[in-house]
Amino acid sequence: EYNKTIIPVFRKIENTGIATNNGIEYTKYNLWTTTGRPSNSFNGINYAALNKDDGSREKYISRFDKGKLVEFDFDAYHIRLIAQMINYDLPKTSIHTYLGKQYFGKDIITKDEYNESKSITFKILYGGIPKEFENIPFFSEVKSYIFKLWDIYKSKGYIETPKIKRKVFATNLKDRNLKPQTLFNYIIQGYETEQNVFIMKSIQEELKHLQTKLILYTYDALLFDLHPDETHLLKIIKNKMLFPVKCKTGHNYNNMESYDFEHII
Repeated sequence: EYNKTIIPVFRKIENTGIATNNGIEYTKYNLWTTTGRPSNSFNGINYAALNKDDGSREKYISRFDKGKLVEFDFDAYHIRLIAQMINYDLPKTSIHTYLGKQYFGKDIITKDEYNESKSITFKILYGGIPKEFENIPFFSEVKSYIFKLWDIYKSKGYIETPKIKRKVFATNLKDRNLKPQTLFNYIIQGYETEQNVFIMKSIQEELKHLQTKLILYTYDALLFDLHPDETHLLKIIKNKMLFPVKCKTGHNYNNMESYDFEHII
């Protein structure tokens, strides 16, 4: 059933393509990776990792006269997914502020401490939980979950993804030095992809008879080519993404500015 969903979702994105100054470019997604997280490249271009600083994104534009590109970027996505996995209630406000207050032991953190909080969190989630942060309730529960997954994996020879229950078998994981943290990272990627596939399916159904297009998937962000007569879709898409998101718009993919939902583009 999952294959019947994921293949049409990505085929539609591939067939839509991305407009450039020189015509349409087409992406190609490889869905059959170890964790199910698609890779995306075509003709030597890695569309999931286009450089933000060298101007290479400038050529990507809207296909519509007076149209705009719109990017919806999940806010602290992996952290929120992990919270779902372990049934932990996180605030709907800034996660990095929430955790930063606990890192620094204060009620108000500075901008520098906020940025440091982001860095600390990602190091913890992808590199392991150091002892000095094990007393933070969120990370304490994450650690318990990591080793619960590891015990299941070692005893059964596979682990199931949280949403679809796809089995990730030990025989398919070629990392002979696999550790609990790495396995956990694989599961996060699998869960992320499963969530996103059904979110994108819902959005594509909304756009089915309209001109606005979903044109690029980059793990924690979706890029749309917005027709100028369909700006009402922005709030609809925002709601369909289920999780807190940040939105940017621009005349090209390189020059994007934050979008204020209180005003019309």
